[in-house]
Amino acid sequence: MKIQDQFLLDAQEAFEQNKMEEALQIITYQIVLESKEVLFLKGEILYKLERWGESQNTFVRILELFPQDPRATAYIKMIKNILDFYHKDLLNP
Repeated sequence: MKIQDQFLLDAQEAFEQNKMEEALQIITYQIVLESKEVLFLKGEILYKLERWGESQNTFVRILELFPQDPRATAYIKMIKNILDFYHKDLLNP
């Protein structure tokens, strides 16, 4: 097993245990590889941390490298829906 594969497994395990900051720290060291799975996990971590802009940028980067990725496209749509949400009664009392 390659070292970068072990980092990915460690980051996925931290993600599944809801240790987002730890998972993000592990994955940040591996991001230079621009592996699809490493980038995707980073995007999911940022999404779960509600860091919408960073998450969206990560998924956009995935689409730049892998143009037809349906998961990245779905996340981008979800993030845009979150950012575009407007409830006039809540914001204009």
